[in-house]
Amino acid sequence: MKYRFMLVKIGIKKGLASKYALLFWLFSILISTTVQYFLWKAVLIGKPNREFQETISYLVLMQILTVLFPKTSYELNDKVRSGDIAIDLLKPLSISTQLLWEGIGYSLVKFAIIGVVDMLIFFWFLDFKIAFSTILMVLVTAILGYFLYFELELVLGTFSFYTYSIWGITTFKEAILLVLAGNAFPANFYPSLLKKIAQYLPFQYSYGAIGTLAQHPAWNLFIKIVVIQLIYIVAFNLLFKLLFKHSANATVIQGG
Repeated sequence: MKYRFMLVKIGIKKGLASKYALLFWLFSILISTTVQYFLWKAVLIGKPNREFQETISYLVLMQILTVLFPKTSYELNDKVRSGDIAIDLLKPLSISTQLLWEGIGYSLVKFAIIGVVDMLIFFWFLDFKIAFSTILMVLVTAILGYFLYFELELVLGTFSFYTYSIWGITTFKEAILLVLAGNAFPANFYPSLLKKIAQYLPFQYSYGAIGTLAQHPAWNLFIKIVVIQLIYIVAFNLLFKLLFKHSANATVIQGG
């Protein structure tokens, strides 16, 4: 556990080293929130004010998750390209554990600089009226969503062993998330067919499902989301281990 705390500290130091970049990120998010506010104010004109508040709070929550979730595929890609992956493989903890705990440390800094402001905006749009049970359900599903997204990023990161850069792959992933994850607009605005497809894919359970739960908290929905998240976390973890083992062996065989 001591080694894990050390990794968290490394992640925190990385975050503090880029605190000015995070501040600019915060300003860009505030500008984006302002634009979304007036955009959805126009889109939902004539609708009840409560619907507008829920929509904006949903989008702010999606921004919080986008900020906090790790970009592990880029981290793994950098390690493979620089050759540092060889040193990491000799360490007592697995590469996935190292990336996870460093990512948690970095996310803590992002939450302190950006997330707190976003959280205040989120509660402000809801007039600070949100039940403790709802906070608990959203917190649990958000944490599981973090792990699910982390595992997905790990799987994408394994392509680093075969390509010089995974920029194109991650760009494609972002496009998929934009369409199927519900982090750009609430899932209830989806066409029925797209909504049905998204329910069976993992992307929405890192983002949109959490926002839906925050809007319409219910224990049966909470249990459904948690079960699906756990299934996908285990599935992606097994897939990553299989891909990484094959990729690392191939790299050694090729003399990389």
